[in-house]
Amino acid sequence: MWQIIGAGAIGCLWAANLKRTGQDVHLVSRSVLLSDTLHYQDLQQQDHQFTMSSGTTLINSTDPVLVCVKATQVKQAIQKQLKMIGPQQVIILMHNGMGCAEQIQKLLPNNPIICATTANASLLHAPLEIQQTGLGITYLGPFNKQAKLHKDLVRPLNLALANTHWADDIKQKLWLKLLINIAINPLTAIYQIKNGLLQQSAFEPKIAAITTEALQVAQAEDIHFEESELLNIIRQVIDATAENYSSMNRDIYFQRSTENEYIGGYLLKKASRHNIEIPSIKSLYQQIKLLEKQKL
Repeated sequence: MWQIIGAGAIGCLWAANLKRTGQDVHLVSRSVLLSDTLHYQDLQQQDHQFTMSSGTTLINSTDPVLVCVKATQVKQAIQKQLKMIGPQQVIILMHNGMGCAEQIQKLLPNNPIICATTANASLLHAPLEIQQTGLGITYLGPFNKQAKLHKDLVRPLNLALANTHWADDIKQKLWLKLLINIAINPLTAIYQIKNGLLQQSAFEPKIAAITTEALQVAQAEDIHFEESELLNIIRQVIDATAENYSSMNRDIYFQRSTENEYIGGYLLKKASRHNIEIPSIKSLYQQIKLLEKQKL
């Protein structure tokens, strides 16, 4: 059985597709779900319904735990379930931003911890009611030595959502996602625009400056990308998701906390350690902080 912490868009997307392929799933949510039926509309606009085991706590088992909550909620979610997590139980972290794995390693020093990043997309219309809106690559890889023994977990996940791969160099994949996020998410949140509007010429110098600064930090962390290649990837993502709102955009729109600390904030902390100035990213970080405060 798979246990998934987080009944949001991504957690329910994995739950639906794991169930679709005949795998058992237990979904852990913050509050009790009023229904046991998960409604799922796939990319072909076909509707599916799955009877779902759910609750506010993990089941007492050794099955892997897939954590699909926002970076701001990961530590709290794991702390709430600590008594139910066995010493060898695999923890898979799937969220935007970086820095959570280090927090969970302190809480669970002996557990295998796998980091994951996905380009699959989904909308949560209501509790247990989702619509898949995008299909993309998913990467899983080991954060610690213990996790290297669990490469086979990629097989059932790939059966559920194709194009899911194991990456021994998961740090490189996570940094790539971080560099894409820092170029797209804050700008779309500040200006409250869809991703596609970043194709306007007015945003080109902003994205270029952000990318240059972020690459300096990555290189100091021994993560290397060609700047022109990275800018092309960012443009491709903007084009492919032109009609989408970024998660940070929606968080600001709905007056929720964002993953700012785990995207811009993470880069600022790393930059500080290496005595690197990143003024464009610092400005984005501060603007998002101000927008978050406006909800109070």
